[in-house]
Amino acid sequence: MTYKKGWFNPRNIYGYLITKILIAFVALTLTQVMYYLLNKGHFQIDGFGEWAGIVWGFMRYAMATVTLVLVPFIVINIIPTNIRWKNWYRSLSNILYIIPVLVVVVVNQIDVAYFQFTYRRMSSEMFAYMGVGGDMGNLIPQFLVDYWPVSVSGVAIITLLLLSSHKTIFPAFNEYGINRRNDYIGLGVTLLLTLFLVRGGAQRHFIELNDSARYCQMKNTPLVLNSPYNIIRTLGVPDLTELNYMSDDEALSLFNPQFIPLADSTNRTAAVSYGDFHAKSGRVSYLGNDSLTYYRGKNIVIIILESFSQEYMGCYNEDLELSFTPFLDSLAGKSLLFQGRSNGKKSIESIPSVMASMPTLMDKPVLLSEYKKNDIVGLPMLLKKHGYNTAFFHGAYNGSMGFDAFCKKIGFDAYYGRNEFGNEKYYDGTWGIYDEHFLQYMALQLTRTPEPFFAGVFTISSHHPYNIPDEYKGTFRTGKHPILECVNYSDMALRKFFATASAQPWYENTLFIIMADHPAQALSPQFSDYGPWYRIPMIIFDPQHPVAQRSNRIMQQSDVMPTLIDYLGYNEPCICFGTSVFQQPEGWQIAYGCGYHQLVTNDGVALIEETKSRTFEQDGNGKLMFLKAILQQYSQRMINNKLNRE
Repeated sequence: MTYKKGWFNPRNIYGYLITKILIAFVALTLTQVMYYLLNKGHFQIDGFGEWAGIVWGFMRYAMATVTLVLVPFIVINIIPTNIRWKNWYRSLSNILYIIPVLVVVVVNQIDVAYFQFTYRRMSSEMFAYMGVGGDMGNLIPQFLVDYWPVSVSGVAIITLLLLSSHKTIFPAFNEYGINRRNDYIGLGVTLLLTLFLVRGGAQRHFIELNDSARYCQMKNTPLVLNSPYNIIRTLGVPDLTELNYMSDDEALSLFNPQFIPLADSTNRTAAVSYGDFHAKSGRVSYLGNDSLTYYRGKNIVIIILESFSQEYMGCYNEDLELSFTPFLDSLAGKSLLFQGRSNGKKSIESIPSVMASMPTLMDKPVLLSEYKKNDIVGLPMLLKKHGYNTAFFHGAYNGSMGFDAFCKKIGFDAYYGRNEFGNEKYYDGTWGIYDEHFLQYMALQLTRTPEPFFAGVFTISSHHPYNIPDEYKGTFRTGKHPILECVNYSDMALRKFFATASAQPWYENTLFIIMADHPAQALSPQFSDYGPWYRIPMIIFDPQHPVAQRSNRIMQQSDVMPTLIDYLGYNEPCICFGTSVFQQPEGWQIAYGCGYHQLVTNDGVALIEETKSRTFEQDGNGKLMFLKAILQQYSQRMINNKLNRE
């Protein structure tokens, strides 16, 4: 090799390795700085002590990440042989360095933007999630433009990385001073040091993801972790491990997932009423031709709005200067409002929660987990036994997020997507059919569906890339985030849907439940914490009883299924990881965050996070044992496929 000068000219191979590792570490650190700067509104850091913990924790995880991906590069450079100075060998060394480091930097930089949608680090679920979203060919360029600070800073960091790496000169042969004894000593010492760094320190075990909570509050742990390490450490890991916090009898006494409806003769629970919305009020009597009285349930329509947060709605915020949901605010004036909560932060997590009372309490969504083939009993399957016709509507392409397969699995008779809509004139270019036109299609399709029917719809327009039809550009209210204009558009689409629906013969005999899949980005501090991260609308509207009511009860997505069973007066025991609002006057919400589980009530938050080496618990509402009972039942039933009524 010909010796040349560069920015960094280490005198020996070990100096060369240290320099290259530090360059990779600095590049990863710069992406982490961007991660904080572009998401700092989501973090609340209590003083210098927590900052120091975050920085020290990040350094440990970052060095473990960089060293781990560079193990092949390190090994081929410390093998005691003169072949290390061959040009082809140096080329191989460069490939083993630059490719893994680029992957690490790019993945961490991508999560700078993605965190705003999930509030947690990317994990290996991303591989299962790829291909079930929107039109990626159009989405990726749009992401690069819309999140230009991420794109520009990413290009700058990668450029600096490549230049620094290129300008780090491998020591010349004659400067090295061949000494086989030193070679072998260096080999042994370097391997030990590499193992030390990969482990993240001298502790007994490899540094674990959940160890991040040692350094800061759990909601700030994404600043300690980095996404590449999170992905690596979740690869091949079982989605759940069976938990045994207590005896099965004790767990069942605290929480029994076998839901017993009020109509069951063995249920002695006193019913809770909310005016005209009460148990069995959805059971309608009809007088048949033979003068006998028959009963059947009211039609049910569940509307799941993409990325709607209570933060944007006047009906949930009396002091809100500008509401972006004028129609929903007016509808709330003749509806029952609960304190709605989502069970997750991703669209794909919402359908099992709403339709089967099955929240995602693990890294992977239920629909992408190893338990997706479990025998899950959902609302449509139960209602079909009582003569319901069932249909699900989603304006995205068929197969998006696996909704069509899951809907079929839990008993929906029909699935209507972009394929069935059949008019690409109203395609938004990335996700599917604009809400205005797809909701009109749904209203007319329901008119063709025999009553009683149970229908669900999932809207799509209030989602990145925040696109609305050209004819409405400049028409709707805008705010500090582009999603607000789309929320205003979808609210208008709902207004037109209800105008069309109200002219249909089935309208008066239909109960509407309107909620969101999850909130979008929090725009103010009061909506950026453990509980507020999940605040969604939960509006129950009955055209026959248009009366304004408001309840402070928390109603999470997984409460919908047991509540409707009681509302319709059916005797259908089933497995539910939620409660009926008619049986429990005080509600709660359960969710999985950045490695921890939380249970939120109106009194506070209970948290639990476990690793091999430690357990962190916080009992902010006296519900910690209740949370443990739920998690124990959930893990055991999911792993052992015990999701039927037995």
